[in-house]
Amino acid sequence: MASLRQLARKLQTALCKKGRYIKLNQHQSYSEKQERMVTKYVLQEKRDLPNGQKKNVTILETYQLADVVQKLAAIYGGGDE
Repeated sequence: MASLRQLARKLQTALCKKGRYIKLNQHQSYSEKQERMVTKYVLQEKRDLPNGQKKNVTILETYQLADVVQKLAAIYGGGDE
């Protein structure tokens, strides 16, 4: 079975072929509560504004990679923004 990271990349590629260019960024920081480094995942998409400009819109911010895969799958399936 593919890892979640590989699955996220495959979904990104499939969305690119549909014309949706969604970026997956990672940010690491230290959590005092958990006493370890944690990774935050951010999904962003560049969208056109009515005045002709483009803007990065944040779709999802989470600490779970599984949530990222679920969101990408929902977008690919057409059931979610």
